[in-house]
Amino acid sequence: MIGCEVLRRHADAFVDGELDPDTQIEFEAHLAECGPCRVHLSFERSFKQSVKEACVEAPAPSGLASRIRLALDTEDTRRAAAEPAAPVSDPQTARSPLGLAGIRLLPMRARYAVPAAAAAVALAVIAAHERGDGGTQDVALGTATAGTSIFEDIVRRHSHEHPAEVQGEPTQIASWFRGKLEFPVRPVAFPSDDAHLVGARISNVSNREAAAFYYMVGGRRVTVMVFEPPAGLDRVAQHTSVRGRGMYYGRAHGHTVPVVEYEGLSYAFAGDLDSRSLMRLAASARLDR
Repeated sequence: MIGCEVLRRHADAFVDGELDPDTQIEFEAHLAECGPCRVHLSFERSFKQSVKEACVEAPAPSGLASRIRLALDTEDTRRAAAEPAAPVSDPQTARSPLGLAGIRLLPMRARYAVPAAAAAVALAVIAAHERGDGGTQDVALGTATAGTSIFEDIVRRHSHEHPAEVQGEPTQIASWFRGKLEFPVRPVAFPSDDAHLVGARISNVSNREAAAFYYMVGGRRVTVMVFEPPAGLDRVAQHTSVRGRGMYYGRAHGHTVPVVEYEGLSYAFAGDLDSRSLMRLAASARLDR
């Protein structure tokens, strides 16, 4: 298992979802057993969230986002031209690049490797510089970035199929989380007889700690991520009502991600189901008693 020093050195990469799946699992296993590191990571998340919220109203001049994307794409092209192609037979081509202390990071294009908080700060600073005054505009760039990051992270957590850290009855699983997260969580239950809880683990969504619950529904995998509601989700997600149940939803990587709230927490659903079926499943969910 990794040590505290390694985890704290790479806390930013963990929070921003930049670790490869195997390393992510090692970090989560360490956090499940180490209270001081959970406190450290909680501070990192809180700091990033504070930066994002402070930049929610950051104005930007027209076309700035497009110019930033173009600059990042140009940098990707420059890197690709500068790096010689590795032989196809080289087993290292299938592995992610190593970071400090041997931590393996996900290979990302430059435009996606910028953490959401840093991007929001950069936009605010550049906008202020180009505008040259202290005026404000009603553009919530920081919120949009945070919302997109959340939906992408939820889909990524589902797609990686991380193994469960705990299995058993719903009440046993809920008890296992006590003291491991800063908020109490409970799994949801579905009315369908072919839906059952497989297990759960500690995870994270963007820069927020989360609980991940794994279900099998009619032979299909469904992941339910539980986390504290992000600020401004109503401005970056669509709102709808399914069978009388109000919910938000977003899309990422071809997946629809419905989000409902129970007892002040967000429950986000990602699964191997079509969009309509997943929305109905989320509407039918109730907290397991």
